[in-house]
Amino acid sequence: MENYQDENEFRRWLNSALQDSRGVTFLLQKRKSKWSDFDSWYLPWQDDAKDNLVLSWGVRSRNRIVKEEDLRTFSQAIISYFGERLQQAEDVLAVPPRVTAAEILYAFRYLMDDKPVRRKGWIRVQRRWVDDQLPDYELVAALKEIYVGVARIVQRAHEASGVGDCLAPAFARACVTAKIDPDLRCLGDGNPIPDGIIDANTGEMMRLSVGRMERDDSSIAVGKQRYGYVPPRGKDPLEHAEGRMELSKRFLEADGYAGPMLMLFRGMDDLRLNGLFFGSDESRELKVAATVDMQGAWPFDGAVFATEAWIGTSRNAFVDVAEEDVAASDTEFFDADPVGGRGEALVVYALMADGRYRTLMQPFARVGDGIAYGDLRDDASPGLIPPFLRPIWRRWPKWRDGPPVRP
Repeated sequence: MENYQDENEFRRWLNSALQDSRGVTFLLQKRKSKWSDFDSWYLPWQDDAKDNLVLSWGVRSRNRIVKEEDLRTFSQAIISYFGERLQQAEDVLAVPPRVTAAEILYAFRYLMDDKPVRRKGWIRVQRRWVDDQLPDYELVAALKEIYVGVARIVQRAHEASGVGDCLAPAFARACVTAKIDPDLRCLGDGNPIPDGIIDANTGEMMRLSVGRMERDDSSIAVGKQRYGYVPPRGKDPLEHAEGRMELSKRFLEADGYAGPMLMLFRGMDDLRLNGLFFGSDESRELKVAATVDMQGAWPFDGAVFATEAWIGTSRNAFVDVAEEDVAASDTEFFDADPVGGRGEALVVYALMADGRYRTLMQPFARVGDGIAYGDLRDDASPGLIPPFLRPIWRRWPKWRDGPPVRP
């Protein structure tokens, strides 16, 4: 990351990182006689690594570097235009490594100053290094994913040896300590060169802000007491959607609102929660795309998005309540209905890398001090999946050109 804009140094450190990470697993295999139960914990990790697109690329890349040739890496800029809600255009350009996202945006700003008519929307610029055999992932993000895999097997080797922290006497960088952190939190989220965003109407330069919350057992206990329900993981995100809908109802009844929340899954044991906030004047797809990009090269294979939505043509749509008895909607976290007079619903969308998807829609109305519910709709119609979730489908190569469409 320190040499991201120096072409030769970046490639040198990239090659070194790939060889060193592979060297760790070679060393473990060479010394497997140190552990009587080596195969019981190393072979499952090895099988999982083979199924991981990025880790298997790392093995192939190390072999290319040592036995064949240097990697074919490219410095790119991805330039995207987002309208009021959805992405409308994108282009990928080859650019010199020293060019920053801000410099590219300043060029757009210069051109915009000469245009008397402005267009509403946002221009986003992402800078990244990619390899020709791993074109969908930025390379530092790929190295982080490799580090996660290697750190976990080293951590497992420590546990099998009865060792807590690493026994090495010193470390060259503050980011690496005696305590193994598989997630490498000290490097932060996002690309090494921050994304740049410009308001196409005003010319204002903007930045996406991201917050991270660590697990807090005391807060979890308070949450269980307040909501009284923990949704089961289920066998896959489609099944998990049912528990997530039940939890959304608990949120609504206790807090007056529910969502938006994006859950990303790798299997059902590895889950990341992402809270999103959509303003009426913000591009929803831009925020979803940025959230997906913040995951780096983590290979999630399922997603669940839970939020509230406007439905129907009246405030008591699909709910057996007189319209005059329906109370006003909550505006603390959601903007007022821009159309006016519509009803409300809780919605949960579940998407999977194998092409399956599901939508749960629960109409409701606020009545006095409580909530009245209509009939739950459980549907797999493609038209119900909102277009602003397209960045999730794009992360899965099979659906890069668009989500699957069922007859």
